[in-house]
Amino acid sequence: MRAANSLCCSEEMSAATRQEVLSLYRKIFRIANKWQSLSGQREDVLKEKQYIVNEARTLFQKNKNLTDLELIKQCMEECEARIDIALHYRIPYPRPAEYNKTYII
Repeated sequence: MRAANSLCCSEEMSAATRQEVLSLYRKIFRIANKWQSLSGQREDVLKEKQYIVNEARTLFQKNKNLTDLELIKQCMEECEARIDIALHYRIPYPRPAEYNKTYII
């Protein structure tokens, strides 16, 4: 009984997670559809829209076989963070990773 119950909960959780991931994917495409670049130039808008769509497809395709719920949640949180940064700063590209700054004196 316990095994069947945990399987049921696992299936429900994965179905809910699947819906969350699909919702996030659709959200990205809606953002890309409405995207306006900082420069306002048509070619920049088109280039940035295409980047958003390509980046989403690439990353979601790369992670489509993940089964660990914690890892899936982590990827979703990273995606949400990138969306928030892109919308706030109006820049679709990922924020550069911090690097070790060494100064030569």
